[in-house]
Amino acid sequence: MPELTDPRLTLRRPTLADAEAILGVVNASDIADFGEADVELADIVEDLTAMDLERDGWVVTSDEGMIATGVVLVHGQVQHRLMLYVVPDWRRRGIGSVLLGNLEARSAELVAIAPDGARVVAQSWTKGDWEPGLAFARRHGYAVSRRFYRMTITMTEPPPAPEWPDGATVRTFRPGVDERAVFEAVEEAFSDHWGHLPMDFDVWRRRFDRDDFDPSLWFLAMDGDQIAGTSLCSVIPGMGWVGSLSVRRAWRRRRLASALLHHSFGVFWERGHRTVGLGVDAGSLTGATRLYESVGMSVAEQYDQLEKEMRPGRDLAVRDLDA
Repeated sequence: MPELTDPRLTLRRPTLADAEAILGVVNASDIADFGEADVELADIVEDLTAMDLERDGWVVTSDEGMIATGVVLVHGQVQHRLMLYVVPDWRRRGIGSVLLGNLEARSAELVAIAPDGARVVAQSWTKGDWEPGLAFARRHGYAVSRRFYRMTITMTEPPPAPEWPDGATVRTFRPGVDERAVFEAVEEAFSDHWGHLPMDFDVWRRRFDRDDFDPSLWFLAMDGDQIAGTSLCSVIPGMGWVGSLSVRRAWRRRRLASALLHHSFGVFWERGHRTVGLGVDAGSLTGATRLYESVGMSVAEQYDQLEKEMRPGRDLAVRDLDA
């Protein structure tokens, strides 16, 4: 595996005790690249708890403390998400290349757990059209596979009241009761989103173990006893966040999604959060960007998803809508 040549630097595996230092590296990198930080300590702890600390991650330290980190997060056995951060003052010294080489070596090992004949890819992200990031990716064999947006709305007055379709009601999530039904509803709704892979229930439910999980911000649109759609929200630094907006196919084209958004905006307004954001595929197969524009949201940031094929084969991720 690649090694660092600077004797002042140490490359080692992370531990749970490193969570705050890793958060500092991630946020310093994001502030330099995007102008703001939106990762919280709970996000770092969740990733560290889920991964194999002896195989899936690295940190780089100097006399100044931690200056870089990289992890491999496996999704659906065939997507290896490489998360790589170097603080600005230590960039362009080969640290990122060493970390990436180690991450790719681990990705190559993880190919073995993928289903036979399935295509396996390593994925990462950079700021949209950011030439230094894209040039680094190209040098290492990555190409842009998709663009994603962060869209936001900053409210100066209370949002419109939601207009619910006939028969639809809304309620909040009930811990200990709704987990399986919400999981199945979200999985069904996202089964026609580009790049989607089926999620494991036990992996999905880890979010309930986070200290910042707030079930009163998980909104379920109901049609009788059926979950028709969801708006699963949280609060991140600087804004309210719609982490997952979904409407099942049988309930689409009834303006249920816009009603869920207006309901979510209204709750955030009542709690004093004036800016609300979400992430969306710029080429959404279901036209999600048009929906978000229709309720007053606009693009605040662009991200390019980078991809490198680790093994050719049959693509298990969704690439187009079913006939």
